[in-house]
Amino acid sequence: MIIDPSLAMRFRRQGYLVLPDAVEPSALAMLRRICDTLLTEPADDDLGGTAHDIGRGEDRRFLRHRHRDFPALAKFVLAPSMKALAAPLVGDRPCLFNEQFVVKGRDTGAAFGWHQDSGYVGFDHAPYLTVWIALDDCDESNGTLYLLARDIDRETSIEPHRWDPESKEQVGYHGEEPGIPVIVDAGAMVVFSSLTMHRSGCNITPDHRRAYLVQYSDGPLIDPKTEQPKRFATAL
Repeated sequence: MIIDPSLAMRFRRQGYLVLPDAVEPSALAMLRRICDTLLTEPADDDLGGTAHDIGRGEDRRFLRHRHRDFPALAKFVLAPSMKALAAPLVGDRPCLFNEQFVVKGRDTGAAFGWHQDSGYVGFDHAPYLTVWIALDDCDESNGTLYLLARDIDRETSIEPHRWDPESKEQVGYHGEEPGIPVIVDAGAMVVFSSLTMHRSGCNITPDHRRAYLVQYSDGPLIDPKTEQPKRFATAL
């Protein structure tokens, strides 16, 4: 996962990178194993009211903030290799900001609407980095990502988002662009800016679509209401 200057420039011009075969087989097996373990637990989609309630039962589950419960997962998200990935793209002080498994249920796995990840933070902040890891082969049949390219040096705004109570999500784009589908094998990483608009489709296959999402900020993101870091602020 060496991010050379040409890759870093491509990231800034389009707002994302697709990195095939970025996760070694042993790490991929570990992520799948932990995800499957968490799927056996009762759904707690909003962490007792401390997180956005965006889960939709078995159709769309967010298994959040569990790296402290699984040492292998903590080692993975805080590894020097992740610092080497994040630093050229987000800044010289990469910190773990957030992490969660995202699972689309079998046959009826719910889509997720157009949004910027920054649209969920709730206050002005420096853009951060999302690393989305495919734990299964992903295509348009099982709910893969769709991206809208964005020059993040020129288009620096967090767009207005509207909460949709029926689909339980923030929606930040209502245009006609379908987006670029991400067709990848398990073990690929898709890295994108928190300013990059993206969505995901439905899962109509008989298997779960599993992904792991870990996010890094350039230093802590301080909530002005509490003067405390939002979510995590663990330096790499």
